[in-house]
Amino acid sequence: MVKKVATLLVVSLISSAMLLASTMSGYLTERMGWTYIASGSDVEMSMYPPDGARALEDDRIFYGQIKIGDSTVNIAILNIEPPILWIDSDYDGCFLNNVSICGQYGGTVINERRTYKFSHQLRVEYLSNGKSSYMTQHLEIRAIIPKKEGVEVDYLLMSRREGLLEVDGELIGIALFPTAPDGLADKIDEVFIGIDLDRDGTIDMVHKNHELFEATSVIRINDKNYRVSEISRDGRKVTFEQVDEDARNKPLLKKGSTAPLFEARDVYGKSFSMSDYLGNPVIVVVTSKTPLEVFTGGIPCATGDCEDTSREEKRLSSLLNELVAWNEYSTKPEVGLLWLYSGDKISSADSLDEYSWLHLIADKSAVELYSTPLSNGMFLISKEGRIAYLDDYVVQAGDGSIPVYPVFRIPTFGITGSKWFREFVYND
Repeated sequence: MVKKVATLLVVSLISSAMLLASTMSGYLTERMGWTYIASGSDVEMSMYPPDGARALEDDRIFYGQIKIGDSTVNIAILNIEPPILWIDSDYDGCFLNNVSICGQYGGTVINERRTYKFSHQLRVEYLSNGKSSYMTQHLEIRAIIPKKEGVEVDYLLMSRREGLLEVDGELIGIALFPTAPDGLADKIDEVFIGIDLDRDGTIDMVHKNHELFEATSVIRINDKNYRVSEISRDGRKVTFEQVDEDARNKPLLKKGSTAPLFEARDVYGKSFSMSDYLGNPVIVVVTSKTPLEVFTGGIPCATGDCEDTSREEKRLSSLLNELVAWNEYSTKPEVGLLWLYSGDKISSADSLDEYSWLHLIADKSAVELYSTPLSNGMFLISKEGRIAYLDDYVVQAGDGSIPVYPVFRIPTFGITGSKWFREFVYND
């Protein structure tokens, strides 16, 4: 009996040692500003203050609550132009103990309604194992007025954490991007991880999407494959475990790099190989819009209501119209358009079958090759199969003003008449 216990004890100790050897932890102590390319989370607004909050004596004021970490934040907005915002940053239920914030005009939207933005930093509590930790969150709130029922409000959390991860005795940079509306980092399926795989001292998410991963991914680091096993609620600690699973790290999408090739079936069920297009200029777009949604038959803003059209739709519509003119009505070299659809449902009816140079593909593996987890994109591929031009997406903004839209580096209005596009096509 004693021998059995001893044997079991030795096996347990060996197993524990193996487990410890195959795990590693990163510690993220620095908070940084950043941009998550997404729509905001809606805030339900009411004429009545939340429980525990004191009403302000003005019937033009609307109240709401935002859940961040384990803190509940009360807000109040005075529905005038520009609107005035109060955030109960000290959590005492009294809005007037806090500085009022005047909304910054953000543009006109549908039906003459106007958007205003507010930026604020506040201290937020996170609970873990009965203990509290605190983090300063950068909060951006957007209000749309006038609205018959009051005011429409949404918000974004604009913070990330950065730190170091020890891998085989070497320290490399790591960043954590929670995307859950409450900013909690322990929801692994709502977190992105950035890792400085090329050891250049930065995690640059503008081009190098090979360093940005969904936290549920298997990630290859130093010839070993790892998966995130645990993240603390406040994002200060990330634990990885080594796994016997295949990792699929993304290719380097950068100007001058070799474009990744793929084989897939298009929406008509026909086999498609990107390698067949080598020797011809190709444009790759990744988008949740279909060609049918954005094509206007060569008439800019055919509906006459451009306010209903997003920036992305306008740009894609312009691109389609330009390429129709270029490919169909001239003797110039044909430019192929590979339309990688990142949405949910699609059929052949969503394509434009009269254009043989347009290929609509919804294959997930092909879409993942050309898209970062945070954004869509556009890529111009040269005859030699290299990325000649691509979009930038600002997801790393430091402590300055934080933009919330992609920086489109490829203008599509009048694209076929531009000198750089002709150089791209003719490879001069």
